[in-house]
Amino acid sequence: MTANQVEQRSLTKMAESTATERILAGNAKWHPTYKTPATMEQMRLFGSSGDKPMMVVTCMDPRCDPSQFTGGDEIFATIKNAGGRATPDAIRSILTLRALNTVSDKGTVAVIHHTDCGMTHVTEDEIKGSVKKRTPTEAARAEGIDYGTFGKDEFEEIIRKDVQTFKDEKLLGGMDVLGFAFITETGELKPVC
Repeated sequence: MTANQVEQRSLTKMAESTATERILAGNAKWHPTYKTPATMEQMRLFGSSGDKPMMVVTCMDPRCDPSQFTGGDEIFATIKNAGGRATPDAIRSILTLRALNTVSDKGTVAVIHHTDCGMTHVTEDEIKGSVKKRTPTEAARAEGIDYGTFGKDEFEEIIRKDVQTFKDEKLLGGMDVLGFAFITETGELKPVC
């Protein structure tokens, strides 16, 4: 191992240690106020309650926190990914919640995208190039991924497209699917479809 590699390994370990310390320090401040949530056994009764619990599919951006801008009372689960897109993994997550009976077959999926989304500031080619630069041996895999970027001018169109993707998914039959735009500049939530 070269001296440069040893130094890099040492820096990496220090960064990991610092990250671990920050995470644990944050938890130490938070956990004294923690309230024990319902058990999974209790949550599995929610789907039979007659209520129509809502699941939100939204962006992983920290500015996009539906428990804040919706009041949070009606939300059972939040599924987050880059751009809040209707991906196969989002569908898998919804199906898992239904199988656990934590949401009813008549529940609601709210697709909430937000303005100034990072997915409008990068292109598919930029992401692929970045991945290939970091891991050149995985270039073919990087090329095969649909990252779901979109232009600012497509914002509402993409919300409609994602709503339609969920509506077209036969495995999600019976669920209401709604689309909203969260305006990060003002905090307003606007219905789109």
